[in-house]
Amino acid sequence: MRILIVRTFPDIMNINAYNVQEIGLAKALIMQGNVCDIVLYHGKNPDKEEIIYFRDGKGETEHQLKIYWLKGYNLVKNGFMPSLKKIIPNYDVIQVDEYDLIFSWMLYTKPIRPTVVYHGLYKSEYTKGYNLKCAVFDKIFLPMRKHDHVIALTKSYMAADFLREKGFCQIYPVGVGIDQEIFLTSSGSKQQEDVLLPPKTRCRLLYVGKIEKRRNSLWLIELLRNLLNRYEQLELVVIGRGEEDYQEQFLKKAAPFIDSGTLIYIPAATQRQLACIYPTCDLFIFPSNYEIFGMVLLEAMYFGIPVISSLNGGSSLLIEDGTDGRIINEFNVETWSDAIMALVQNDSMRRSFGERAADKIRKRFLWTSLCQDFLYAYKQAIDEFEGEKQC
Repeated sequence: MRILIVRTFPDIMNINAYNVQEIGLAKALIMQGNVCDIVLYHGKNPDKEEIIYFRDGKGETEHQLKIYWLKGYNLVKNGFMPSLKKIIPNYDVIQVDEYDLIFSWMLYTKPIRPTVVYHGLYKSEYTKGYNLKCAVFDKIFLPMRKHDHVIALTKSYMAADFLREKGFCQIYPVGVGIDQEIFLTSSGSKQQEDVLLPPKTRCRLLYVGKIEKRRNSLWLIELLRNLLNRYEQLELVVIGRGEEDYQEQFLKKAAPFIDSGTLIYIPAATQRQLACIYPTCDLFIFPSNYEIFGMVLLEAMYFGIPVISSLNGGSSLLIEDGTDGRIINEFNVETWSDAIMALVQNDSMRRSFGERAADKIRKRFLWTSLCQDFLYAYKQAIDEFEGEKQC
């Protein structure tokens, strides 16, 4: 199959940055014997092509992935790439992002070739701008063209429910995969870990993510305070940056704990450094108010770290509460502290949660296995497209 993944967001990506999902999926599809290329927005820059070379898991076969960087323009946070239409006919099926991006809508409602939508966002009180955008889009654009036949893959159950309310009928919640290659450690990675973290002397909790209100970062300090009142042999590692004003508030509130060594703050870490940090931690804490998916949940579980998370897009799909992690659907410090301490003080339960979490991710959420769900959706889209043509 010849597959084209089109990233319709109007931003110029750094493909060397953290977990580029399109590349992870494309690699897996190529290793399954397909041709899979990617289209990325290039702003006002001219069109160009880039080839990425990579090897399969055994390192025996070299593959190549083509990236089309296409000149485009941004209209109210919608990316348009006019030259894409010349490329599409060379492929059997294309994949676009998000139901509400106008360029995606143009492609999935009147497709040149069979088209699948991969959608992640959902309605929340923390996405007021997005909620308004969708209300406008649903009133003006969505009714103009038939879309109940469109094949849609979603990153969570929440996103799937969101699309059903819009009249989409053929929806498959598949989640997001992980590319193991990004965690392959280099010879210098142990030294990198030593620089970032002191030797572990306490039970270690970990948070990775942006320092911001949506992620409840200030509340996280209150949680730590409560936990330390119960059990002194704890430390919290926080990795991430935020907007300057909010980050200053966070650091000011965290200062006594940083000074005492019970909170270790690291502004940034590479994927290879994280690959060394995750295994040193006992629990991963994620009190986010809203997540499209939350790749850090996937990563922590991949490394066998039990996760205690709020209810969000990623946790709803990844975690079976009480079996391979915990989902807490409220932000009560006592409730969270009870859940954390139950695992801190029960080594066998913590170990069991971690083993089940790692087993689930390695069996179901590596791109190499998850790509089968995408291939199934692509084949359905092709059948739907051919049926429409015959009608």
